[in-house]
Amino acid sequence: MIALTPEQRQAVEQGQPVRIVDETTHDAYVLVRAEVFERMAGVMQTPEEAHVEIPPQLLRSQQAFWRDLPELLKSRRTRGKWVAYHGGERIGVAATDDELIRECLRRGLGKDEYYLDVIEPMPQPPWLLVEEVSYGLAEYIEEPAPPSS
Repeated sequence: MIALTPEQRQAVEQGQPVRIVDETTHDAYVLVRAEVFERMAGVMQTPEEAHVEIPPQLLRSQQAFWRDLPELLKSRRTRGKWVAYHGGERIGVAATDDELIRECLRRGLGKDEYYLDVIEPMPQPPWLLVEEVSYGLAEYIEEPAPPSS
């Protein structure tokens, strides 16, 4: 453990970073509160680190959506509508998510095998929004009964 000087403690408590230099190596370090570091670490994650918890098929679907988003935004017919992806394949564009969920279920896709989103400008790729990611909206909607044969 390293003991802080009163000045260092006061600076850290006020939310200011404290610069520390190793006398032997002359390497500089910055001391911040743990919760500040954890927030910063989350922001600094690479895309590969950020999506480690996203199932691979869902990640490929999100990447396909992000790849196609600029083109989808150009059309007034698609802007503001819902789109679904399974891997690199666009399943469809529809006015409601319900239509697309039904199509995904008809194809036998599980909730972590497709991605739904609204076609609208996004500040960053969906896989960087790990806390806000929806693994498909099917988990919130009762699945329709399979057609009786």
